[in-house]
Amino acid sequence: MADIAAKFAEHEITPKIIPNAPAKKLDLNFEGIPVEPGATLSPRNLRFAPKWGFSADPESIYTLVMIDPDNLSREKPTVAEWLHWLVANIPASNLIEGINGGQHQQAYGSPGPGPRTGPHRYIILLFEHAGRRVNVPKPAQRAKFNVKQFAEKFNLGDPVAGNFFIAQNEG
Repeated sequence: MADIAAKFAEHEITPKIIPNAPAKKLDLNFEGIPVEPGATLSPRNLRFAPKWGFSADPESIYTLVMIDPDNLSREKPTVAEWLHWLVANIPASNLIEGINGGQHQQAYGSPGPGPRTGPHRYIILLFEHAGRRVNVPKPAQRAKFNVKQFAEKFNLGDPVAGNFFIAQNEG
C-alpha cells in the first residue's frame, strides 16, 4: 500500500484541505472495486455508497465525512467543499461488522462531476471521538462545507483513517 500521507500531499489534500493526513487507509469498495488512494474511478461505479471498513477501537465512536473540494471545478471551486456524505456517531461495532450505521446527517450523494470540469478529488475521512457522542446537526446544504472547520468545531482532531479517489465526467 502506498504511504497515505505521501498520497494526500501529492494530491494537495494536505495541508490545503486538512492539516494532517489520516494515520491509516480507510478500506473502500465501490461495487466490488477496491479503492487505492488517488485511483481513478468511473462515476457509473459510484452510484451507491461504498462498503468500507476499519479495524476500530471497540470503545470508540466515529464520524465519516465525504467531500468534493473541486466543485464546480478544481480551477473554480465556487461551491467547494461539496458535502457528499456525513454519518455521525458510528458505533465501533458497526465498523467491525461492516454495517453502515450511525446518524446519517447527510445521505450519500453519488459523485456527478459536471461536463468540462476536469478531474475531481473525492475525499472520505473517518474521525474518532473516543467514547463520546457528538451532536452534529443536519447541514442546511451540501455546498460550501468545510471539513477542517467541522473537525475543529466538534473537537475531532485529525482523521484516523481516510481515502480518496479521482472521478470526472465521461461525457
